[in-house]
Amino acid sequence: MSTATSLVDQLARLAHPWASLYGDRPALQTAVTFLHVAGIFLGGGFAIASDRQTFVTLRAARLSGQIRHLAHLHTIHRPVLVGLILALGSGFLLFAADVQTFARSWVFWLKMFLLALLLANGYILARTETSLREGTPDTPALWARLRYVSMASIVLWLGLILAGTVLMNHA
Repeated sequence: MSTATSLVDQLARLAHPWASLYGDRPALQTAVTFLHVAGIFLGGGFAIASDRQTFVTLRAARLSGQIRHLAHLHTIHRPVLVGLILALGSGFLLFAADVQTFARSWVFWLKMFLLALLLANGYILARTETSLREGTPDTPALWARLRYVSMASIVLWLGLILAGTVLMNHA
């Protein structure tokens, strides 16, 4: 028996009480799934709307409009994080409900990889926004970086949704 198989089996045994509870209660399944989807909609919705506004601002706004956009971007981090926390917490519960299936699914691990990229991209976005807001707001290289990370944000959020959809249909 390989170490990975042994670890998956141990995790499945640890999660068995939760998996039994979850499997026997359709209302609980609905609630956890709702929290997962709601978290993705909340976090991704705020993020994608802000990413879109970044493109509009870069195309059309003067420096004063760009500075206002930075202040707006700063307020968006909290609802995006709340959505991510909801999605991560409920995602952990979904994983624990069927460790054997998810731990062996390449789609699940692809989704986790996309999530890691999204978190890293969010960190870069937040650092770039802070540098522009607290430093020199007319730095073209930082605005170009903000454009690229906004583009990556949209792609990663949509990639996560696609991976989750594939996972639900092929797990």
